[in-house]
Amino acid sequence: MLSSADLHLERMLFFAVLILFFGTGFLCTLIIFIINSILKKNKTGRYYIFGFLISGLIGVVLTAFYCYMILFEQAEVYMP
Repeated sequence: MLSSADLHLERMLFFAVLILFFGTGFLCTLIIFIINSILKKNKTGRYYIFGFLISGLIGVVLTAFYCYMILFEQAEVYMP
């Protein structure tokens, strides 16, 4: 049976992933939109949605890789 602390940690991890996904997706989409507005390029909504999804996934994958490197790869170096 799961304790309440386990559920809160899982919820925190889920929210952290959501924040990373939407944060990187929104930031990248905003930057792309500003650049396209300055260059006066007309893009469809599908272009921005795909950019949002791809950049969000890349942000989550890079963060997971970074956490893996910090938590597991560095542990082997410091073991006596």
